Amino acid sequence: MLLTTSAWAPCNLSAASKCPDINFRLGRGRLTRFFPDAVDINAASDFTVLDKDRLVIAMKQGLDGKTALVTGASSGIGRAIAHRLVAAGCQLVLSGRNKERLQALADELDGAAIVAPQDLSQPSEIASSLDLVQSKYGKLDILVLSAGLFSNNEFAEEDIEVSRRMIDVNLTSVVQLTHAALPLLKRQERSEILAIGSIAGVSDMRNEAVYSATKHALNAFLRSLRRQVAKDGVRVTSILPGTVATELWGLTDEADIAERVAKCEVLRAEDVADIAEFVLTQPPHVAIRELVVLPHAQDI
Repeated sequence: MLLTTSAWAPCNLSAASKCPDINFRLGRGRLTRFFPDAVDINAASDFTVLDKDRLVIAMKQGLDGKTALVTGASSGIGRAIAHRLVAAGCQLVLSGRNKERLQALADELDGAAIVAPQDLSQPSEIASSLDLVQSKYGKLDILVLSAGLFSNNEFAEEDIEVSRRMIDVNLTSVVQLTHAALPLLKRQERSEILAIGSIAGVSDMRNEAVYSATKHALNAFLRSLRRQVAKDGVRVTSILPGTVATELWGLTDEADIAERVAKCEVLRAEDVADIAEFVLTQPPHVAIRELVVLPHAQDI
C-alpha cells in the first residue's frame, strides 16, 4: 500500500506508526478511516484519494504558518477569507481603506493579523502593506486580491470619476501591487496569488460596462501572469463569483440575505471563502486557473 506525501514521495503504509487516524476530505465533508499500521503523519492533514484500491492518496497543502496579505479585508469576501485563513493557521496583513473596520477584524482574529490601512487607488500607497509584511513577517506566501469597487448604471449616466476609481482599484492597483509583491512571492519555494474576479469578467453584463471591462482585463492579466510565474513556483488563480450578499451589492440586512440565500439567488461571502481555502490547499501539482461559482438560481 502506498501513501503519497506533499512531495510525492511514496512510502509504505505498513511502516511503524504513531498516528492511526487519517482524515480524508471529500468535498466539504470528512470521512475518517482507521489504519492500524499507518505512517507517522499529522492527523489533522487533508488528503485526496487517488486510488482507493491501492490506498494511494495525495496530501493537500497545509496553510499553517503561512503569511498572507489580504486586500479588501474590511468587509465582504476579503473579510470572510481572512477569517478562513486564520482558522487554517495563517498569519495575516489586512489591507483596506477603513482603519477602524480593519482593527476590529484584527481584534476578532486574536493576534493573528496586523492592519495596513491603504487606498489602493493611490499609487503612492501601494507599497505600504508589503513593507509591513516584510518588516513583521519577513516573507509572503499568499497574496489575496479582494479589493474592488462596483457600479451598476447606464454608462451614459455614470459619473466618470466613479468609472476612473473603479478602473484604478479593480485593475490598476492589482497590476501594481502584484508587480511589487512578486519578489517576495518568488523567494518562497511555493506561493499563491488568489484574485477575486467576477462572473462579469466572462459575461457581458448590460449595466456594468466599466465594471465588466475591469474584470475582463483582470482575467487577461492573470492568465498571462500565470504562464510567466509558474516556473517560479507561484500559482495564480481567479475565483469568479456571481451575486454575493455583501455591501458591494448593497446587501446588508441579514433577514433579507437569509431569504435570498434560501431562494438560491445569492451566495454568502463565506461560500467564496470556502472555495478560496479549497484552491489554496490543493496539492502542488494542481493549478486551478479560474473557478466560476454562481447562486444556483442566477440566470447567466
